[in-house]
Amino acid sequence: MTIKFWPTLQLVACVRIAQGIIYSFDLEHLKRSLLGGLQNTEYIEPITKKILEIVLPAYCARFSHLTAARKNTEEVKIVPLPPQVKKKLGGIIFSLGLEIKLWYECHRFIEHKFNLDLRNKLSWFSFGVIDRLETARNFIQDEAFDIGVRFHLACKYCLDDDVQMLWRKMSIADRINAMRRIPRTRSIDLYIQSLRRKRPRNWTEISRNERHKFFLGNCLGIRSYFTKLRFPVVRYHCILIALGSGMAHQYDLYSCISLLNAAELNSMLSRFPTPELCEIFKTFLRWPFQIMFLDLVHNFQQHINKDIFYCVVTFILNYKLGMGFEDHMYIEIFERFWNLFSAKYEDSFKKDVALSALAKYVLESSKDYDARQYRYLVNLYFPD
Repeated sequence: MTIKFWPTLQLVACVRIAQGIIYSFDLEHLKRSLLGGLQNTEYIEPITKKILEIVLPAYCARFSHLTAARKNTEEVKIVPLPPQVKKKLGGIIFSLGLEIKLWYECHRFIEHKFNLDLRNKLSWFSFGVIDRLETARNFIQDEAFDIGVRFHLACKYCLDDDVQMLWRKMSIADRINAMRRIPRTRSIDLYIQSLRRKRPRNWTEISRNERHKFFLGNCLGIRSYFTKLRFPVVRYHCILIALGSGMAHQYDLYSCISLLNAAELNSMLSRFPTPELCEIFKTFLRWPFQIMFLDLVHNFQQHINKDIFYCVVTFILNYKLGMGFEDHMYIEIFERFWNLFSAKYEDSFKKDVALSALAKYVLESSKDYDARQYRYLVNLYFPD
């Protein structure tokens, strides 16, 4: 079994509408507002208002054949979006905002004195995830942007051709300044060595000789270099360290895991320690991969033990539902996941009184779930 993500047309359409709403605001101000927390941002009310203002035309005319046209505009009625679509849109906008927030937090090293022009620089996949690699290229190709920062970005994203191109363009003073400002990592050291020797990095040597130090702190570039890693054991260590770091974006992890064949994937899952295996399942609970989470569970349920069950349940209850992500199928996901494994693991889970109370509320009120009541319970049991 391999892992492949296929977004639905409905998801793509909703993402496009959500992006239109997000981009109606000042992204430079929005990103700073989001750093204070998504729940308390000043944009909640205007975003909700924009969703409520969306209407659809409903044509009441009857057609005698497929090419018939409406006879007059009076036959057009305007109807609001169905409640479930409004709810879904709100959740998607929430997720896009979180994407911008996380991108911003991962790129603070380029922010402090530059106007990032996010409106024109951010590149998005159609399913609502920032294409970080393409976004980095947008900054790197902007000659009006500081060349030292562009060089730093090229190094962080392991864009070998851009690293060499920018190095050639940099003056001696630019190079000295860049070396002083850029934090040194094993990956950066290897770049400096290769640039001084005027030859590209040798990925066979890197695959054979480099492990922990190279991968640690090098998560932004994982999509660029993962395909260059020569041996399965090296790819295993790469993903293991990325999961353990907690710094890799879910799409970057997915893009690497999706390249593995069934045998390599199963071997990798069997070898992962429990914390990293838990991170795999959490990766597919994050936007937008939650739509394939239950399929993943069914196909790899032999890897789900008591600890993984506890990890997944805790993540949904405390993070996804606790932050108001109920719009994204998480109640249904929780119910079905619980029903699959609770017979084996419920007794030990009940020892955690607070989480058991949250689980009980979700299971008993799934049809009339109240997000405010749930957040009240979260604050009651987890006041910090």
